Amino acid sequence: MSKIFGFRPQAATQQLIDKFEKEVLIRHNNQQLVGTVYIDMQDDRWAVAVAYNYTRKPGLHGHENPLEVRYSYPVQENTGVQMFRSDSASEKALKTEPLKDRDAFIRFALMQECSIVGRAA
Repeated sequence: MSKIFGFRPQAATQQLIDKFEKEVLIRHNNQQLVGTVYIDMQDDRWAVAVAYNYTRKPGLHGHENPLEVRYSYPVQENTGVQMFRSDSASEKALKTEPLKDRDAFIRFALMQECSIVGRAA
């Protein structure tokens, strides 16, 4: 179930988030993982993170996130979207047009993640 802080998304954006969480299933290190979307909208930086977790119930150590992805957008700088993936431990800049609002950023991040994992949103 998604976690959203500092913002209430439009209905179409909320549907895209729900669809992503229900339909995206990836393989990583021979395990099936499902994603949980986290959204944090602050005045100066917007962020969308996806924590991919095992499909089985957590073990003795609780929840594990074998793969985490974060998209961030510095609003005032308008320099583009930064993407971090924990499997490669690298951050890269993604070219994009200036994003007009928070919903557009959320949709961009989820569509980008769908294209990377090979799913249509």
